[in-house]
Amino acid sequence: MRRLNTKSFRSEVGLSLVEMLVAIAITSIITTALLGLYLSSDKVFRQTKVIADTKETAKLSLAQLEWLFQRWGTSTPCNDPEGNNICTIIRNCKDLNGNFQYPPPSSICITIEDSNPCDEVYFYANLYGNGFVDRLDSATTVAVMSCRLSDTNVQNCYHIKRGGKFRRDANNTQNVLVFSINNLSSNNLDCINATGNSNGLMSRQLNILNGFELDQNNQLTQTLNFDGGDLLVRVPHRVKLFCQSNPNDNNKQWLYMSATDTSLQCNANEDPSPLVPVDSFQVQQQFQGILVSVTIRGPEGRLMQVQRFFGR
Repeated sequence: MRRLNTKSFRSEVGLSLVEMLVAIAITSIITTALLGLYLSSDKVFRQTKVIADTKETAKLSLAQLEWLFQRWGTSTPCNDPEGNNICTIIRNCKDLNGNFQYPPPSSICITIEDSNPCDEVYFYANLYGNGFVDRLDSATTVAVMSCRLSDTNVQNCYHIKRGGKFRRDANNTQNVLVFSINNLSSNNLDCINATGNSNGLMSRQLNILNGFELDQNNQLTQTLNFDGGDLLVRVPHRVKLFCQSNPNDNNKQWLYMSATDTSLQCNANEDPSPLVPVDSFQVQQQFQGILVSVTIRGPEGRLMQVQRFFGR
């Protein structure tokens, strides 16, 4: 009887059943290992991405708070309640009756109303333009360095500092004068990249909106002429930081900012606007500054607590 050549048969017909099962088992093991590695890597990637996104949210949040607190007290006159004309001591912005008065008792006053989980904070800050007079360009015009100066109706409210002092009402020295400028050559000019000592022109004469100056004849007047070196500062806003639910984020809690224009003549108030998603916001006065502690809510609800000291 002729013997069947099994070796030749296997090579012709392919793998045996046992070999096929072994191959499938090995393939399954490799596939399972690769799938496990993928899932593990994807989990690590997702966790890393959430942490990175939360850190980025925290970074942007601190940048916004830093922008605000860098302007804390800038361009803000004061009426020292002790009569010493010291405007650089941190005081409560509210008076004994719980009201805000302008000018405040200190340029760097701050009101912190403790609450849980979020404090409410009030302070004064210059949010818009300023500039200075470089020189007289003619008998009726001056050359100025404008840093976002504007003569539009809602922004044309400025304090003037001459010789380091705010111009005050001749009839009431507790009242700091508000001026409007005229014929500014261009609004909202950038001064960061400006070359030279001036980047714009305006009329030399200003209008007084809330009081009087004394002219050369010692008569009351509601105009003033610029001198070289005069500073123009937009009348500041009273900033409020607080927490409330954000309807655009499923009513989750966010830190908000609003701002009240202290110039009744312009009345350019800023409506509440969301800054950053937070779980808490706490502020403490420390020496000549404040310590801000904020728990920021990142993507997927991950929390990150950060602290920052802002000094004046």
